[in-house]
Formats: sequence, structure tokens, C-alpha cells
Amino acid sequence: MMLHFTFTQIKPLGFVAQYGFAGVDIFMFVSGFGLFFSLERDHNILHFYKKRLLRIFPTYYLIGAISALFLDHDNLPTYLFRYSTIGFWTNGIYHDWYIPSIVALYLISPFLKKLFNKHFIPIAITLIIFVFFITFICISKEYFGDRSRFFFLFSRIPAFIWGMTCAYWLKNNCSKTYYTIALIVGIPVFVWLFPQQHQIYNFKYLSLSLLLPAYTLFFIIITKYIRPVKGLLSPIGNASLEIYLIQGMFASSIIKGLITIPSQWHDIYTLGFILFCSIAGILFHWLIERSRISSLF
Repeated sequence: MMLHFTFTQIKPLGFVAQYGFAGVDIFMFVSGFGLFFSLERDHNILHFYKKRLLRIFPTYYLIGAISALFLDHDNLPTYLFRYSTIGFWTNGIYHDWYIPSIVALYLISPFLKKLFNKHFIPIAITLIIFVFFITFICISKEYFGDRSRFFFLFSRIPAFIWGMTCAYWLKNNCSKTYYTIALIVGIPVFVWLFPQQHQIYNFKYLSLSLLLPAYTLFFIIITKYIRPVKGLLSPIGNASLEIYLIQGMFASSIIKGLITIPSQWHDIYTLGFILFCSIAGILFHWLIERSRISSLF
């Protein structure tokens, strides 16, 4: 949220905020990791799809309706075209790249899981190398361009596959050597690629990939040993979809010039937006979950 609200004035938070893109990579990694174990517990693919689609689309359509009415002024066909994600995939009008991308990754994850289980070593490793290679070519040559709707999806696929890989290792009690090797390789890759982001901006997405397990472990340690942090972050994590969509409306309003922030009040407004979006997202999530439980009775 700090990145989306261009929060760069207060130090050191401003320094941290400019690397907010890493939050998406971490989420993609954790999603691949979590979906692997979700499929491990329940092998019913239709049930898996139903749970994921019910988690995403009711919220997407409800919050999207607010955005369509007050920001985009969409008519009904445009609204449906935008929030069904059809617009994203047909080069038409769309709301964001993120929701269509995670829906696509969720749809293919059961098939990726089967590949990992049946022929992990020859297939999964080949798949990972292929994905890294293709992504590296696309990013390094800026084939898609920073503004392409598909660029952000392709640049985050390695993180998702990597999450499933680490889940497979954990499930099969593989040696920690694998993670150590990834870290040993990841550090020089990061040192090599990340400083070049100002010349080749897109390198920053690929440079973090192999370090994602270390990032995730860092957050796990924090939440394990500092209880108040876990109590604060758990509701935010549960409502992450709602928070993301609500803050997206404010970010769009700023980009479109509907909200102007005087420079002297920039940081206060930003903190206010972050607090409001977090609370509103948690409340919205609670209402949706409550209505979902009520519908069962």
C-alpha cells in the first residue's frame, strides 16, 4: 500500500516503501506453497476450484461495483466485461492484472501438483528452468514492456512455481541442503541483477525469486516469537483480498487526479489511507464471511 500510495517522504519507511513490489512476489510464493498443501488435503479438484472462486469473485464483484459506480462510471456490460476478467484476456477493458493472474494460476495449480507428484525430478525441475529462462528473456529484453498487462503475470510465475517446489520438498522431508543451495545461488543472483534495475527496471522482479523462502522464513520467525505481531497481521492476512481491492480504489483516484494530496500532508494522508483501507478491508471480510455462514443455515 505504501508503494501504491507513492509513500517516499518519511525515512526510513520511504526507503522500504519503494521495494513494496516484493510483497506481490512473497504472496505468489506463499500461494504456490499453500495451494500445494490444500490439494494434498483435498484431492477433489472441483471442490478446490469452488472454494477458490467463491473466495475471489463475490468480493471482486461487490467492491468492483463501488469502483464501477464512482470511479469508472461503467455501464452494466462494461462492468461485467471488466470484472469477469474477460477484458484482461481479450485485450479489452480491465480492472487490474492481479486478480485475472491469480485466477489463472489457481486453475493450473492442480495440474502442476500432479506433475510434481508423479515425475518431480525430470518434469518439475525442467519446468522451473523453462519458466525462469522464458521469464528472464522476457524481462531482460523488456519484451512485454512495463505497462503490458501480461508482463506482471509472467514475471511472477517463477515465484508461484518456486512456492510449489518448496512445498514438495517439505512434504517429502527433503534435505535442508536444497534450501541452502537456493540461498547460496540466490544471493549472488540478487547482487548481480538488482542493482541494474535502474537501467533495466524489470530485473528487480526476477532478482528476488530465489530469496523468497528466506523472506518467508523471516516473517514466520517474527510471528512465532513476537506474539503481538501475529495478532496484528493475522486479520490483515485473512482480509488481504479485500484490503487490496479497497486500496486499489484510492490508488486509482490518486492516479486519475480525483484525489490530490498537498505535499506537506502527503505522509499523513498516506498513513490515513493505509489505516482506513486495512480496517475497511477487515470489516468487509467479516461481513462477507458472516453472510456466507448465515447462508448455510
